[in-house]
Amino acid sequence: MINTTLELRSSHISTVVLLVTVLFFHTALAQFEQPGGSKSLFSGATGITFGGTQQQWTVQDSGTIVQQSAPVSISVPLANRFLLSVTNSGAITTFDTSKVSSIADTRLSLSYVFPGEKIWLTGGVSLPTGMTHLTSSQLQLTSLISQTAFAYRVPTFGQGLSGNIAVVYAGTITRRMVVGLGASYYYKGKYEPVEASSKFEYDAGDEFSVNLGYDFISYTKIARLSFDLTATYFLEDKLNGKTVFRSGPRCVGLAAYSLKTGNLNHLLQVRVRYRLPNTFYNGAATTTYNKTIQMEGQYSLSYPLSQWLLGTAVGELKLFTADQIPVGGVPIETGKAQIGSAGADVTFLFSDIFYPTLNIRYALGNITLDNNKKDVRGIEAGLTIRIVF
Repeated sequence: MINTTLELRSSHISTVVLLVTVLFFHTALAQFEQPGGSKSLFSGATGITFGGTQQQWTVQDSGTIVQQSAPVSISVPLANRFLLSVTNSGAITTFDTSKVSSIADTRLSLSYVFPGEKIWLTGGVSLPTGMTHLTSSQLQLTSLISQTAFAYRVPTFGQGLSGNIAVVYAGTITRRMVVGLGASYYYKGKYEPVEASSKFEYDAGDEFSVNLGYDFISYTKIARLSFDLTATYFLEDKLNGKTVFRSGPRCVGLAAYSLKTGNLNHLLQVRVRYRLPNTFYNGAATTTYNKTIQMEGQYSLSYPLSQWLLGTAVGELKLFTADQIPVGGVPIETGKAQIGSAGADVTFLFSDIFYPTLNIRYALGNITLDNNKKDVRGIEAGLTIRIVF
């Protein structure tokens, strides 16, 4: 039996690291505060979110993949117009005799809102605190939990030093209509993902993205409609300096519609990911494989069960086409999925600064792994605590 409390204790060391980082930046940037105690635009954003979640998927004729994760996220307004966010997560993942126990890479992000409140600049860095140099069995396990259909909270651990910078513009067209435009660059550093007797240095390709957003609130303010579209272009991945792979350009669209009817709050979300064919390089030869489409739909209904208790029922459907990877020069299908899930969240509202939420989900469906269609069932249960200062 896994002693979850004991093993995750080391992961929570990351919490101390996050707190020390926040205090350092808070002290360093406090000198930039405007005279007269100008109130930060991010007033009320100070808080910490933490908790624990257990997820498990049972795969037909294969076994059960279990992950216990403990995420930590801290946000603190610094001076005027600055917001610092720091996130990390510890996780224990097991499947058959394989096991990975580690914290993930630590993410630091600093945002600045320019005067006029229409332009937002964000920069961030991911520190390589996560586990690398995986064994072959651990690498196989991480390839399973990185399947998008499973939605594990910690799908990857260590991926080397990386960073990003993004700029977003948001302007009002009318009093109830807002349009946003954004662009970003994501740098990915080199790292050694697996144990090897010889050099095995992987350098994932950098990314360039553009984004368009739209938000509309009805005149009565009981309905809201939002759209978000992001297009991403990837550079080549390299192994020991040689080009081996290039992910196809990807487009992700998200539509959300919320409606309030009496005490009921409805929320319908639809997300579509469309990726053009990937390219694999073998010396001078190149091979391209199929494009993929991933569609997710989610409906939630929230109702105040009492003055201090909010209940939410959630239903979700995932429909994914198959991806292809070459094995011995032969394309192998993986990732095709049809999965439905249902569950509930309960949020306690008895405090203005302390917000615990319990959640549970149950899922059924099938997924294709290495050309084999497998029935799967999953369950997720967790507790998330948000403290606002």
